[in-house]
Amino acid sequence: MEKKEVLANLVDAKKAAVLRVVLNSQDELYLKEISQKSSVPMSSAFRILQGLVKAGVLERREWKTSKVYSCKKETKNFLKELFTEDSPAVQDFLQALKPIPGIENIFLHSDKRGKNMVLIVGKNLPSELIERIAAQIRENGQDINCLALARDQYEQMLRMGLYPQEKKVLR
Repeated sequence: MEKKEVLANLVDAKKAAVLRVVLNSQDELYLKEISQKSSVPMSSAFRILQGLVKAGVLERREWKTSKVYSCKKETKNFLKELFTEDSPAVQDFLQALKPIPGIENIFLHSDKRGKNMVLIVGKNLPSELIERIAAQIRENGQDINCLALARDQYEQMLRMGLYPQEKKVLR
């Protein structure tokens, strides 16, 4: 059983929805915002948030009558890996890349606006084939951006700060 399946069996849908909203936000959120974005009633969202703060998963900041919630930095990366789903485009793209030799790693870089870039790192990669696969996925109405790089190119781009966004290892 996959990690996400185990987690889905342990955590109820409302709690998972609230966690997804908080984890995918770059900003602190008010109860009302969390409730609206997660489609969880405000009373349930409040109860869930209280429990997550008490458990040490989320932080609550208060001033006067305002309260905002955010995920603790220590737990954000771990939880984000468990609660975020790869888009269908990314899943289709990964499936199509399986038979291609020379691929060492595949990284998904996400920026603050939610744009994704799939970076394929390896030796002697068939860039034209990889781009054709991405073009086929785009023709089907799915959004995918990709770039094939040699290991040293990828590491040099990281050192230059060209990919400072969040990174998820897909393979």
